Amino acid sequence: MFSDKNLELLKNEFNIEPNKNTVEKLNLWHKLFIEYNSHTNLMSANDTKVLFEKHVFDSLAILKWDEFNPNKKQKILDVGTGGGFPSVILALFFPELEIVANDSRMKKINFIIDIKAELDIKNLKISYARIEDLEPLNCDIVISRAVGTIKNVLRLSKKHIKEGGYFIIYKSKTLEEELEQIKDHKVQIVSYKLPLKENFERHLAIIKQ
Repeated sequence: MFSDKNLELLKNEFNIEPNKNTVEKLNLWHKLFIEYNSHTNLMSANDTKVLFEKHVFDSLAILKWDEFNPNKKQKILDVGTGGGFPSVILALFFPELEIVANDSRMKKINFIIDIKAELDIKNLKISYARIEDLEPLNCDIVISRAVGTIKNVLRLSKKHIKEGGYFIIYKSKTLEEELEQIKDHKVQIVSYKLPLKENFERHLAIIKQ
């Protein structure tokens, strides 16, 4: 999974070099993810073939945002974490971050519970609930990937962002259409491409509260 080629890509794209212990945990995470996905659908079988390029790399793309400091103690809520993107990936790479992985689907949360225990991820907390039903969590950043529209996810989760904090959502083809729905917000866009054979452009839409 984390081949020399992939590690070199992380260094070149994000200026990060995971240590030996982190790489071992990441490779174990990959093994467990594939095993769990074989009996409980976390993602399509085709997507597992590009797990690093399409999901791990994408999770780490928050590093493309100049204001993000992964070595600073801060609380990040991942709304609708699914199979743990970006929550588990960020927690494994950056132990200084306090990550809250939220989802309302038990089969997804069960996997996160297993992964947290197997890999002893101390900076990962788990939230099984609809995001709108939780009491405010006072987070520095609320992040979301592959969940819903910017407008809807922001509406449901903004109570969890502390004053001066940020809402960040990963988007691709629907970005322009969704930005039309939130013209009353100032949105910063950070664009990047996934390391796939096809041209796959992605964007981070960032809103300061």
